[in-house]
Amino acid sequence: MAPVPEIPVLAARLAGTLDAAPPAATASVMLCLREGGRGTEILLCRRAQRAGDPWSGHVGLPGGRVEPEDADPLAAAARETREEVGFDPRATGTVLGMLEPLQPRAFPILIGAYVAHITEPAPLVLSEELAAAWWTPFADLEHVSAEVPEAPTRVSAWRLPHDDAADVVLWGITYRLLDRLLAAAAA
Repeated sequence: MAPVPEIPVLAARLAGTLDAAPPAATASVMLCLREGGRGTEILLCRRAQRAGDPWSGHVGLPGGRVEPEDADPLAAAARETREEVGFDPRATGTVLGMLEPLQPRAFPILIGAYVAHITEPAPLVLSEELAAAWWTPFADLEHVSAEVPEAPTRVSAWRLPHDDAADVVLWGITYRLLDRLLAAAAA
């Protein structure tokens, strides 16, 4: 079971992080959180199978590349969330702040990671980029050591509780971002 981050604690710990200059991120993601029956839930997405997509079929977060028309990485994360799952986290809740940007080992990108507390109903309307999306209670994530085709050794991962996710785990970049979120909540 994953630690369950408390949204008020995260709000306090991330307060002021949006006041700093935005990172020089080339990609952005939104960690959408809401209160659920089993505590804090996070919105996780499974990417559709697509040739040439290094994250094809993987579990991740709403997000993507920062485009020239985006005012900053936060605007990109909000746009990508709206495009991929059908709602703007700034209109259905509050952006609590930003996690430390992530530089993946295998890709020449810098990822801006924003945390939003979703307080209004936000029905999921999936784009063709996604095969599925779930509001997932942290309490139902199971920490595992998993084999994935992309890695030569077992990796730390989270197993999802959803029937249509039995063949995948959350690992890699998304695992590292959730680790940062949980560390911020525990600090």
